[in-house]
Order: sequence, then C-alpha cells, then structure tokens
Amino acid sequence: MEFAKLEISDVEKIDFSDRVIGEIIGEEEGPTIIAMAAIHGNEPSGIGAVCRVLKKIEKSEAHFKGRFIGLIGNMEALEKRQRYIDEDMNRIWSTSILDKIRRTPTPDLQTTERKEIKKLLEIIDPITSNDEANHPLIFADLHTFSSESGIFALTSRREENIELMVPLGVPLVFGIEHALQGTVSKYIQDSGEIGFSFEAGQHFSSQSENNASAGLLCLLVAAGCIQASKIEDFTHYYDYLKNQTESLPRKVEYVYKHIIEPGDDFKMRLGFKNFDAVKKGDWLATDQHGKVSAQQDGYILMPLYQQQGEDGFFIVQDCN
Repeated sequence: MEFAKLEISDVEKIDFSDRVIGEIIGEEEGPTIIAMAAIHGNEPSGIGAVCRVLKKIEKSEAHFKGRFIGLIGNMEALEKRQRYIDEDMNRIWSTSILDKIRRTPTPDLQTTERKEIKKLLEIIDPITSNDEANHPLIFADLHTFSSESGIFALTSRREENIELMVPLGVPLVFGIEHALQGTVSKYIQDSGEIGFSFEAGQHFSSQSENNASAGLLCLLVAAGCIQASKIEDFTHYYDYLKNQTESLPRKVEYVYKHIIEPGDDFKMRLGFKNFDAVKKGDWLATDQHGKVSAQQDGYILMPLYQQQGEDGFFIVQDCN
C-alpha cells in the first residue's frame, strides 16, 4: 500500500535550526502529546513523520483538542547521521543525572548529549510541571532500528498505556523498560505520565516515515485530539498499519537481552528480522569467543546491524 497522497519529505534538505519541529494548540483543552524524533542521530524518520502529520492536520482544518508538539532530540548527532557523539542520549534520563544537568551551566557539561538534554528540558520541564493540567501528558519517542521490517511499540503494562496503544494496531512489547535504564520514555512513565517508544522500521527508509506518520495520526485519534472522520483518508493510514502487522504477535513480554561489552567484537548473523522465531541454542551472532546462541525460545527483536550500540538483540515471548 502506497502513501500516494503524502509526499515523502527529504529530511536532508530541511533546515532544522529550531529544535521545535512544529506545534498545534487546540481551541479546547485536551491531552498534550510530545513527539520526540531523532534522540538518536541516525534515526531521522520521525522528523519527516512529524512534519507530515502537522501539515495533514493543518490542511484538514479540523477541530483540535489539546496540544501537539514535535521536538528534535540529538541535533549534533543528527547532523553527523550517527547514533550519538559522546554517549547514548537515550540512556541517561535518570533522575540524578537530570538533576545534575539542570544545575550545571551548559559550558560545564561534559558531553554533547548532556548539553542537548539541557536544551530539551528547557522545553519539556514547563510542560511536565504544569500542575493545573487536567488532561494526560503523552510522550511518544519515535525510533527506527538497524534490521529490516517490523513495527511495534515499547510500553509499560499500565492500564492507561494499553488502552491508548491498542487502537494503533501494532504489537505491544512489555518489560523492555526494565532492561533499558535511563530512557526518556521510562523517565516519563516514572513521572506518572504516559510514555512509550514507537519503533517505526529500518533507519533512513521512506517506509519508516510512512509508518511513523500513520502511527502518530492513529495516536492523535486514540487520544481524542482529533476525530478520525475529520482526517482525509484516515482509514487508509489505519489499514496501512494493520496490513503490515496482521501476521505479528499482538502482545509480547521481554525475557532476554544480549549485552555487548567493550572488546566483544559482536557481529549479528545476517538475515534476522524483528519477530523472527528462534529456539534456545540457535546461532544468532558471533563475538571474539565464538558463537552467540539464543538463551530462550521466543521471537528476536531489534537485532543489531550497526556499529554503535550496547544491545545485541532481545528475545520476547507471547503473553496474555
């Protein structure tokens, strides 16, 4: 299925001198949705997706409730098209580190990523600390991955998360927030708000931008920001996601992560895709000591086919 009525944005040609991609403030109160794109610099598809969704909503002239804002995460790494410069920006959103970043003058911060976070917090903190807000805050962290195919969302088992995510029609992955410390979505969840990661497809692919665009539109409808009937061809986007995920499991639970340590010389075997079934003992990768085998039955998730990163692959299993 093609996105015939939306042009694929050429992110390379867009001047993102402003960290705020764009914003819509509705005529009525409603949820606040923050869409974070490119917290990893080699994952720009979310930027194009946010641009397309903003244009789609503005074109519709539909009644909008609440607020939708799109932000760029790691602008320095984005410029170089690499995951990060000094440290993984999506592994340092712990309360103590964020407190130190807030208190430290920008020139004294030791890494590029901490300087980037400080600038983001200047935008995010006033939103998250709004005690007068009567509607939920929803934080969508937009990602892509290095393997081929697959769309899914990493979310907690909180009831409000599941109720919001099920209408998107993509597989829900529970528990990975316990294996990935210091993520922005975990920070938002721990703050009592709704946070999740939307994994849209392979790095730098037009399909990933399509997937993220469709996911954001479905999210805005599910959250009550806009009526589906007011979005031209909304069923096209919903069916687009559904057609890509109908053969995938609906809900899975994290059971295993392969950790890459310095000097491992980890190399994933070619050909693995998200949700490929694996059996305990299957040969999945190699490192300096030989074969790396699956330690559990299940489905493989996010096999690593890039140089930067400390997570070789995950294994998930079906759950109720």
